[in-house]
Amino acid sequence: MEFGEYIRSLREKRNLLLREMAANVNMDVAYLSKIERGNRMARREQVIAFAKELKEDENKLIKLWMSEQIVQMIKNEKDSTEILKIAEEKISKIVKKQ
Repeated sequence: MEFGEYIRSLREKRNLLLREMAANVNMDVAYLSKIERGNRMARREQVIAFAKELKEDENKLIKLWMSEQIVQMIKNEKDSTEILKIAEEKISKIVKKQ
């Protein structure tokens, strides 16, 4: 499930109208609607606001959001799987150094 779809499902599960949630996270209704439809990407601080408003695990939402950003960045690349493997190796090296 994509990030926006997941946010919509959480909002609907909690019986929140789009305009209610938008007001509660200090966001324009049209912008929230675009996020839910996958036409716009939320910013990190908005993801945190969603987590608080929807009483959802912040780390879980950030992981879903971030993974979607990565997919959007490399989805049209010929060697996207190889790119991910290289990135994973680089991240592993960085984590070991820390």
